[in-house]
Amino acid sequence: HTPLAAPTAAVSVTCSYREDDDGAASWSLSSGARSSSLPSSSRGRRPPPYRRLLHDEARRLRQERRGQGAGAETPRWVRRTEGQMARYVEDDRAGHVHGRHVVAAARAARATASRPPAGGSTMREAMASFVAKLTFREMCVVLREQRGWRQAHDFFSWMKLQLCYEPSVVAYTILLRAYGNASKIELAEEAFLEMLEAGVEPDAVACGTLLCVYARRGRHGDMMLFYAATRRRGVAPPVSAFNFMLSSLQKHRLHGKVIHLWKHMMEMEEANNVVPNHFTYTVVIGSFVKAGLLEEAMDVLGKMRASRLVPEEATYSCLISLSSRHGRGEQVVMLYEEMRAHGIVPSNYTCASLLALYDKSEDYSKALSLFSEMERSRVVIDEVIYGILIRIYGKIGLYDDAQRTFEEIVSAGLLSDEQTYVAMAQVHMNARNYDKALQVLGLMRSRNVKPSKFSYGALLRCHVAREDIAAAEDVFRALCKYGLPDVFCCNDLLRLYVKLGQLEKASAFILKMRKEDIQLDEALCMTVMEVCCKSGMITDADKILKEMNNGGVTMKSSTMVSIIEMYARNRTSVMQEQDSSSKALACQTDSSALNATLKSLLDTPGGSSIACQLIRKLAREGEETRYHTDHGVHA
Repeated sequence: HTPLAAPTAAVSVTCSYREDDDGAASWSLSSGARSSSLPSSSRGRRPPPYRRLLHDEARRLRQERRGQGAGAETPRWVRRTEGQMARYVEDDRAGHVHGRHVVAAARAARATASRPPAGGSTMREAMASFVAKLTFREMCVVLREQRGWRQAHDFFSWMKLQLCYEPSVVAYTILLRAYGNASKIELAEEAFLEMLEAGVEPDAVACGTLLCVYARRGRHGDMMLFYAATRRRGVAPPVSAFNFMLSSLQKHRLHGKVIHLWKHMMEMEEANNVVPNHFTYTVVIGSFVKAGLLEEAMDVLGKMRASRLVPEEATYSCLISLSSRHGRGEQVVMLYEEMRAHGIVPSNYTCASLLALYDKSEDYSKALSLFSEMERSRVVIDEVIYGILIRIYGKIGLYDDAQRTFEEIVSAGLLSDEQTYVAMAQVHMNARNYDKALQVLGLMRSRNVKPSKFSYGALLRCHVAREDIAAAEDVFRALCKYGLPDVFCCNDLLRLYVKLGQLEKASAFILKMRKEDIQLDEALCMTVMEVCCKSGMITDADKILKEMNNGGVTMKSSTMVSIIEMYARNRTSVMQEQDSSSKALACQTDSSALNATLKSLLDTPGGSSIACQLIRKLAREGEETRYHTDHGVHA
């Protein structure tokens, strides 16, 4: 190289420091000098040698970062003085950290990959000229630079034949990493056992490397066994190894094991300086949310705040969604305001969770203000948000706005989800425009949107409102193909039969429900008892009352009073028709089902006074009612 001339102007020379995957450092060069900073006499001349090195190194860095996208790591630049730069060039390393002989040895070892495998002779031939020229540290560098596991294996075998070789955890860790990148788990295990047999105590990095090998291939059973072994030896893996294990477990939906491993990390945090980082908190909070453990997830969020780490939008989003499902409205608003205070723009998923909460709590003013804020923040509004907005417009009576929003979705080509069709159909049904509701649901079928129980339920309610028994029965039969219908659909069809006086169909429908063991809720139980009383099905009413009490169906006091009153009156009339004797009238209150229902009424707050009022009312109407309960109330 030509000697460096003393520059007449200050030239800022920088070098880059980047960290390889295995933690070793390497250096590269860059210059902050501009062409204008050089004297005019030096312009047009051949640049100094270090300038050529800088140019070549910058081109190499561009090639390495090419294709890595926006997330590529940019090297961190540090400055060097001119004297330090001159000594670096005189060292004749050509931009590399190590000397030319180390670079040549690494290239010679990598070149054996293109030769046919012939045992260790190929590597020994390639490295014959480097015998006694490499120190142990330099051999470790050459081992680290090998790209294939076979070259790393052969070079390590050659290393062990050299006089300067000494068993070290560093060399074994590099070999473990090479095997792990190639998914050679068996070879990695053999290398680890060889390290133990050589008397080398594995450190945290070596153990963490093997743990990452297991995690990468999804060998979670072996990973947890080896992790337990490392704990028994008192070795705490680094936080990077913990992150690798947590991420692998979460990808396989093993959220329970993620939580178990997180508790171990908390035990090691103070004793072994295992400090969770941003990635750790993000993964752990996600697993707690997937497991439905809201309180535990919020506790981890509190630890993340204490560490002065700002959660990502996805973390806030999953916490907001889970809090909304648990009915924690105040906590949802608090999380959203905290996220906005950090300057994080909410995603459409987060906004959909908030809108659904406002819709459920009927806080429509906040929902509309949030929608306006979304437009200002340029949040992409998807079909789910449009569907919630249509439902809100329908509930507050803005039918024209709901129709206009639905037409905007159609024109934008976003209409593909059946819930959006059903939301618009429900708006028409609330306005008693049942024909338009049927048109919307017919449009859904014409566009080959596969219906589910959700859309069939809306279609059934529409036909029930139009009092079209034939169409309602057809929809109910189609609904039964998806399994047992819910209690709301059963109650809708049963109420239609009662309203139109079809008591025979209603009785047959009740028998079918009892045969299929459909659990009754409060509204359906009231309808069933009404049909039984009108149809004279007193025996079935007895059985239903017994099942209701044995099943622990909770009902309001007013509903229980209505059922008892209706039951007593109809049972009295039936018994009077069958036998007008006083004995028969006395036996009509001996029903265990009625006694159990009265006892349930007495167990409710204020039930005693309600029961007394009911009995006095029945007595005034000329009925003799007697019941025995454990509470000691008599009439």
